[in-house]
Parts: sequence; structure tokens; C-alpha cells
Amino acid sequence: MRCSFLSLLFLANIVSSMHFYMKPGETKCFYENLTQGHLLIGDFDAFVLRDAKYEEDFGIKLTITVDETFDNDHRVLIQKNSHTGDFTFTALETGEHRICIKPTYSTMDAKLRIFMELDISNMLSLDSKRTIQVRSLKERVLQLTERLERIRTQQKEILQKEAVFRDQSESANRKILLWSLVQVLVLISTCTFQLRYLKNFFIKQKVV
Repeated sequence: MRCSFLSLLFLANIVSSMHFYMKPGETKCFYENLTQGHLLIGDFDAFVLRDAKYEEDFGIKLTITVDETFDNDHRVLIQKNSHTGDFTFTALETGEHRICIKPTYSTMDAKLRIFMELDISNMLSLDSKRTIQVRSLKERVLQLTERLERIRTQQKEILQKEAVFRDQSESANRKILLWSLVQVLVLISTCTFQLRYLKNFFIKQKVV
């Protein structure tokens, strides 16, 4: 039985989500008319019924196939996934495509529940979005580059100011040190002169 669940709109993304129940070894197919260049993205998650609730099980395997029914059921995709995964397919020709899913599991009478989400997008629309995103990223990179250059310029100015301030500080320190040495020498000379003067004065007083 054919089950159609998506209708394509030009330059638009169509997303369909559903879940269904299967047994291991069964095959469930969906039919869609895909336009050349459209991108089909599928996402699957499978669960097994255990103790009255559905649980994940790494033993579940999913086989995904896509056939071109308009070209004698020519198979254009076959992919084996684990219990969770996705697939991507680009339509090379316009026409009806059959998308089938077949689960396998160690217990053949197990009851499986499969969640499926399909997204059909136009490649031109995706390319346009990517172009816009790339342009936005380039503009962002340019802005960050300009900001980085401004920061570097400010850092250079700060380093230059620090160098000038350091030179001025060192020059001032040298002047202060030199002036202190001069003052010490003057003080020592003055003390020496005064001591000699006092010594001579007392010697004269004794002689008298």
C-alpha cells in the first residue's frame, strides 16, 4: 500500500514526523515525488516493547533504501543504520521515489515502534541560505579583525607611553641620585671644614 505523507513546495523545507509499529523483517515503504536537486533527509529512532514499555536496544538494525519507481525501481540508496540514525539523499532526476525501511532484531516476534522524521529541502534554497550564512560569517570575521587591529594599536600606544614614562622616571631618578650625591659631598665638605676650623681654633686657644 502506498502512503504519501509529504507535499513539496518550491524553495521551501517540508518536515514530516510520524511513528509506526513493525515487526523484525517487515518492510514499510513511502512514496514521494521528488524534484531533481531536492534533498531528502531522514532521521529514525527505533524502540522495542519490553515489560509494557518501549525501550532503546542496540540490537535493532535499520536498513534504508530509496528506489526510483519511474526507472524500473532503480535503487539509488541503500544504507544500514543502528537503532538510531539518519540518512541523506539528493534526487538526481524528477519522479516518484520509494523510501523503505526494514528493521532486523534477534527476536522475530518482538514489537517495534519506529519514529521517523523526513525533511525535504530545495538545494537552491539551501545554497542561498549557506551563502547568506557564509557572508554573515565573513562580515563577522572582518569586524573581529578590525577590532583586533584597534586593540593592537591601542596596545602599541600604551607600550609607547609606558616607555616614555619609564624613560622620564629613570631620568628623574638619575637627577635625584646625582643631586643627593652632591648634597652629601657638600655636607661632608662642610663638616670637614668645620671640624678643621674648630680643631685649629682649640689649638690656638691652648697656645694662648
